[in-house]
Formats: sequence, C-alpha cells, structure tokens
Amino acid sequence: MMQPRGSTLAVFVLVALAFRLAPYVLHAIGVPIDPASTAYPWNFSPVLPLCVFGAACYATGRAAYLVPLAIYLAGDLGIWLLTGRADWAFYAGQPVLYLSVALVVTCGFLLRRQRSWLRIAATGLASAVVFFVVSNFGVWAFGDGIRYPHNAAGLVDCYVQAIPFFRNTLISMALFLPLLFSRVTLRRAAHPQPALSQ
Repeated sequence: MMQPRGSTLAVFVLVALAFRLAPYVLHAIGVPIDPASTAYPWNFSPVLPLCVFGAACYATGRAAYLVPLAIYLAGDLGIWLLTGRADWAFYAGQPVLYLSVALVVTCGFLLRRQRSWLRIAATGLASAVVFFVVSNFGVWAFGDGIRYPHNAAGLVDCYVQAIPFFRNTLISMALFLPLLFSRVTLRRAAHPQPALSQ
C-alpha cells in the first residue's frame, strides 16, 4: 500500500499556502494586483490537487477536509494581515468557496479504493469542473449585482469571464496531481499493493 511521505507532504502544504499568498505579498510590496484581473495566474495552485490527493491517500477523511480548509483559512488570515483589506480576506460569497473546496475533496474519495492514472486524470477534471461551477455561482449570487447582474445573462457572463481561472485550475491539476501521486510523495508501506496502472 502506498502512503504519503510526511515531510514531502508538509512541503506541498507550505507551497500551497505560499501560492495562496503570493499575489498579496506582491501587492504589499507595491506591485498592483487586482483580484478581478486575469493578468495574474489566479487559481494556479497545488491546493485543489491536494484536496483530491488527500481524499485518496490520507488515513482519515477528516484530515482530507481539514488540511485544504486550513490552508484556505490561513491564507485568508494572511491576506488580511498583508493587505489590511478585510474585504479581500472575508466576503459574502466565501462560504460558497469553502463549500467548493469541500466538494473537490469529496470528488477525491472516488480514488480511495482504486487508483489508475486514467481515474486520477478523470477525477482531477471532474473536481476542477465542480469547483468552477460552484465557486463562480457564488461569485454571481453573492456579488453586488453590478458587475454580474442577478439574471441569467449575468450568470452566463460570470462563467465566461471565469474561463481563464478555470484554465489555470486545469493546468494545476495536470502539473500537481502527477507529482502528488508519484513516488516523490508516496512511499510503499509494509503491505505492498500493485503500482498505479497506465
């Protein structure tokens, strides 16, 4: 059986938190970063791949949910400290974002009993779509109604404008899932099982 290497996993968690805070660190040192702009690669991060990996590999389901939610919460607190902008750290649609993260973890449980590279890729794609649909629904539903009016056209526009963020999520899944499910992060336990199938 393959188990996560604690030290490597800790590095991934720290890297995920660093990715979450990076644009706000840049903002704090004078680089103008707008959370609504697509100039910065928002959503390119190992956090969502960690959600999928955690659900598949952590010893308990509780840890699978707690680790990414803790990364998000620590990131939100860090954003507030770095920028002094509570509205960037805590906002009306934030519970929907946390729900989106929890749903990505839930998708990852599909890999708990059986893993192959095809199943990992399909789960990564499915979880990226779930995150995209749910989180952007929250942006539309809990926004002020000015940028995205609270009607069907506004909802469609919200999803269209979020496509670059979705692309970055897909790139993250394609890059970080193979790393997480490789021998870099996983080690063979006392009772070995066959390696991932092709």
